[in-house]
Amino acid sequence: MFENIAALDIGSSSIKMITIRTGLRNFQITSMTYEDVAHAEPGAEGPSPVVVTLRRMLEEYPLKGFTVFVNLPMEKAVIRNITFPFNDLEKIRSAIPFEAEENIPFRMDDLSMDFQSLRSTNPEEGRILLAAAHKQLLREILSALQECGIQPARMGLEANALFECYKYFNRVGGESVIQLDIGHSKTIINVIRDNFLVYTRCITMGTADIYRDIASAQKITVREAAKLFEDLSLDLTSLENNLQRDFYKTLGLSRPRLRRIYDKTIESVDQLAEQVAITLKSFAVEYGDVEFARMLVSGGGANLAGIGMLLSRRFNVPVVSLPFLPDYTEQKIQSQFPIVFGTVLSYLDRRQASINFLKGEFLPDFVSDSRKIYYFAGTMGAAALLVLAVNLITAAIISYRTSSEYTAMLNDRFQKYFHAKPSDPDPVKAAQKLVNDEKKDVEAIDNIIHSDQKVIDLIREVIASFPGDDSFVLTSVVVNENSVRIDGSIGSQRMLDDYRNRLIDTRKYDSVNFTTNQARANQTTFTMIIKQKIRAVAKAAEKSEDK
Repeated sequence: MFENIAALDIGSSSIKMITIRTGLRNFQITSMTYEDVAHAEPGAEGPSPVVVTLRRMLEEYPLKGFTVFVNLPMEKAVIRNITFPFNDLEKIRSAIPFEAEENIPFRMDDLSMDFQSLRSTNPEEGRILLAAAHKQLLREILSALQECGIQPARMGLEANALFECYKYFNRVGGESVIQLDIGHSKTIINVIRDNFLVYTRCITMGTADIYRDIASAQKITVREAAKLFEDLSLDLTSLENNLQRDFYKTLGLSRPRLRRIYDKTIESVDQLAEQVAITLKSFAVEYGDVEFARMLVSGGGANLAGIGMLLSRRFNVPVVSLPFLPDYTEQKIQSQFPIVFGTVLSYLDRRQASINFLKGEFLPDFVSDSRKIYYFAGTMGAAALLVLAVNLITAAIISYRTSSEYTAMLNDRFQKYFHAKPSDPDPVKAAQKLVNDEKKDVEAIDNIIHSDQKVIDLIREVIASFPGDDSFVLTSVVVNENSVRIDGSIGSQRMLDDYRNRLIDTRKYDSVNFTTNQARANQTTFTMIIKQKIRAVAKAAEKSEDK
């Protein structure tokens, strides 16, 4: 079914938006938009900077008729990786409130919680990612979105969106990787094994820490420090590379000031790397030592020249950019759109249940309208199911009738060609009836031939006189009213004469005649007619013999 989908990645420094049109089997990106969050003047009243920025974006790209998805910023969520000694999902669901009270230092009534399964190395254990957010925080976020006319249908977790993006573009199987998304105010780290997310953490450090350090060292505002750092395009591989370019002089920087900026930047990157190392050690406590194949970096911090080399040197793994939309070469899209794109993928990948904070009291108010777009699809789907059911029933009836007719035809042909009859429920009674019918037929034949001799005795005497030669072949024996006709073939006519004479010698027949035809060498076909004596003649002959 076709559907218009929009995803928003609302960060502390920028907002990314992507719109997608889904088809029957695929989807198409229709727009990608990036806006820096407006800076509010101190003491200024009115809408928040996020609302102002969103309104500006929606003027150019309105989202009427779109299903909208957002993420809760990771730094505003409470994340816990929890292991259970059992893997039954219903038992885990029942035990979560007790685990949450022990692991989350807030009142449960003030939180909106959800969880998702993580892959465990022990099949008898159950591992989950538990996420919680303050309800008041959710109300504030949703209120700001509603000011812009947006009612999100889902609010997920950025770590899941980042993982979905990796899974969509990854072409390497069976590897263990580290995902590192270095944003403005946070860094998300995911640990992935065999295409499964097994661990995640949010580090509250990002490029904003570099700007603050520079601002403090240079006695300038954070905004000015961010602009200076962006214009400087600092190379982190070595200070000499920056000095040789002489570009810093066009920005009014002296060599000592450049050195201080470089040192502060390296110090911030080292602190971030130290937090990543602590996270990996914590992961190793539960999973053991893991040999990682790659570290995949994304986010605005991934654009820092030389940061890949520093991380690779620190963790002794290759560091590369996260694969993303190879047809889009713009660096900002490549580095800062994976999360917003993965937000759409999290919705489209229905097989994998993932965290959604819009539950309970939030669900009826914010997703009821978005469900209306499915009413037409549901109606069409129900109509299609009805038509399918009617077709299936009609096909079943036609198939049954055809099968019954075909079976009846086969039974009729079988009985006709093989003289078979359906089985009788009382076989003894049926056999007795068959015997009686045969007796009646024999008696009828006896009466027809007008002889005191029984048909069975007649046939037995005729057969007893048959030639004993192997060349004799009997084709048929036909008993008529007062004669017996024998058809067959024999090796020589002499044997046929002997057979005729034996029958005449019995004095029981009025005449025995035959005709022959030479079929081929050593084979003569014949027809022999044996006429019986009628009853009166037979009795007179017997009396004359007695005298």
